[in-house]
Amino acid sequence: MSKKKNIDIIFLIQREKKLGYKDIDHLLPFLYFLNKSKKIKYNAKGFIFDSKDNYIKDLDPRVELLSSMKNVKIVYLDKKNYIDTLKSFLLSISNSKLVKIFNSALDKFKNKFLKTHLSKINWRNELGEKFLNSKTPLIFTVIHNDKILNIISKIKKNNKKARWIVLPHGTTICDNKMVHDSHLDKNEKDYIDSLYSKIDFIFNTSKRDFSDAIVKGLKKTNGKVIGSPRFCREWLKFKSDLQLDGKKIVVNNKKRIRILFLLPKKHINIFTEELIRTIDFLSSYTEFEIKMVNYYYYPRLPDYVYKRSNINQYLISEQFSTSQLINWSQIVFHVGTGVVFESFMKEKITVFPKYLTCNTLISNKYNAGLNLTNRDDLRNFCNLASKSIENLKKDYSKKFSRSNKRFLSDFVYGNTKSVPDNITKAVLSSIKNLEK
Repeated sequence: MSKKKNIDIIFLIQREKKLGYKDIDHLLPFLYFLNKSKKIKYNAKGFIFDSKDNYIKDLDPRVELLSSMKNVKIVYLDKKNYIDTLKSFLLSISNSKLVKIFNSALDKFKNKFLKTHLSKINWRNELGEKFLNSKTPLIFTVIHNDKILNIISKIKKNNKKARWIVLPHGTTICDNKMVHDSHLDKNEKDYIDSLYSKIDFIFNTSKRDFSDAIVKGLKKTNGKVIGSPRFCREWLKFKSDLQLDGKKIVVNNKKRIRILFLLPKKHINIFTEELIRTIDFLSSYTEFEIKMVNYYYYPRLPDYVYKRSNINQYLISEQFSTSQLINWSQIVFHVGTGVVFESFMKEKITVFPKYLTCNTLISNKYNAGLNLTNRDDLRNFCNLASKSIENLKKDYSKKFSRSNKRFLSDFVYGNTKSVPDNITKAVLSSIKNLEK
């Protein structure tokens, strides 16, 4: 048996937990699969751009798992501060709009303070001797921007062998380019991104994302297609076995049809009034139980809809994890979100009301899931569901099983058999010339 390659890893987690531990969601399966590799052995040190108090206050199972890994050490870059304490205290007294506005101002002040603090960090002291003297030092991030580049540059000065690898933080959802409300340029912009020339390797989920990265300036030899660690079957099974998704949602009424609506973000070309009408129509079926989830309470529903007993709205990762909401559901509605891959993987009846946006989703081009053209299609679907959810599921599987598998093959598995194997191969490829 060949000897395992020893690797020293630094990883950076920039986004805060208020976004649902998004960075950890993408990073954790990657580290887990590397741990299981028969060809790689690693030690890792992770720097989190937040305080320890914030992370351990309501200890999330994913954070707990990351912290408990024997070959991983966590460093919190934001030391204990009184701003978070003051914010928590104010929210405990009142949840008013005025308090939220004041807390938002405190956040801006805290971010300014953290930026100043980060600029003074002695990275040579923080990195540790092991990484400083490593022959195979790697730096993992899930996002790339000027702030991260500045830190990467400082780390690389302390070990010139260090290679920066950007891990997948999602995949392309839309086929069109003018995805946001603000995209109103008359001429298509030049998509060359100078940052791409400074990244050593980018690991992509799909061939399409890889091609897009090349257009933006990535050298072909610096990109690898690995699939999506977060949504592959091996990770979904593991996190289910370890209950990483938090508490299970109890089915209160087995006679009701359980619908999850993954609400869109307002700025991605959403027709808000039609979205409200769709939610109104769905919730008018008393035989449906509807749960909705988003980063913020959008859209603002009329009181008569909001007060219906069969409808509930949640903020992401607050009351329940999105994964548990998908587990609970029988039908999942979406209008363009990366987490919908989990719905397809778990073989839920997945529905895209494409009349709610002027974006063209790639899932629609693949004919993956049920794509509704207008409200008439919605009515027909709802009537079929209310008549027999079992028959609807059989019909859905018969019509979309093949196209769903093709979609998942391209965007979850990168047209390969094993995401864990892809990760091992990609990492070994990235250190190929370092030990010389």
